[in-house]
Amino acid sequence: MKPEQLPEEENIDLPGQMAFYPELETADPAPHIMLQNPIPAPELSQLEQWKRSILFSDILLRFQGKLPERWLYDIIVGGGFLNYFLYADSLGALIDHGAVVMMPDEDGENCCVLTETGSRNAQNLRLMVPKVFRDQVHLKALHYVTRQKALRDLHISYEDAEQGCRLCLRCMDHGQEMFFLRISAPSKESAEELGERVLRNPARFFGKILDLALTNEAEPFDLRNN
Repeated sequence: MKPEQLPEEENIDLPGQMAFYPELETADPAPHIMLQNPIPAPELSQLEQWKRSILFSDILLRFQGKLPERWLYDIIVGGGFLNYFLYADSLGALIDHGAVVMMPDEDGENCCVLTETGSRNAQNLRLMVPKVFRDQVHLKALHYVTRQKALRDLHISYEDAEQGCRLCLRCMDHGQEMFFLRISAPSKESAEELGERVLRNPARFFGKILDLALTNEAEPFDLRNN
């Protein structure tokens, strides 16, 4: 019985295989399965529920074990990492196991507070969560918390002007007004962009103003040709 003849494999030029025959190289790039079908980036929702809970605890641990629940929601759900249902399941598991308790702060806002058990679990198990997820979520949390803390002491408003818009910055320190600064901008969009840049680091912004005020000197005059 004559064996069935297998179809010949299609010859595919691989990058660099014709290096010794440059005149035979083709202009078209060689087909590459990874380029045609790239692997999608991993998503936090693909993790097991207990790993997501550990990541929540790790975020709280970074901020002294306490964050307003609204902030945690904005970081995880508002940041596009999880939907509401997976977020609620992960946080609910921490509460059920005594790793997190909900307590109001001095302003009456509901906060997620890490217990001793939750803190110990976060320290011991945080490396079980892949670093790619830890880096993504922690970076988002750092930016968000920095912005929210800045907004507590820095009040930003916008005033319409005949020509453009004015950015109004009012800096408070323990209830006492430290600065009131008004900056004119050509448009509302420009004023909002300027306000966002100030919010990146308000302390540095106002610190530079103080440094300039304390080191400011009168312009010297040259009288040699008088």
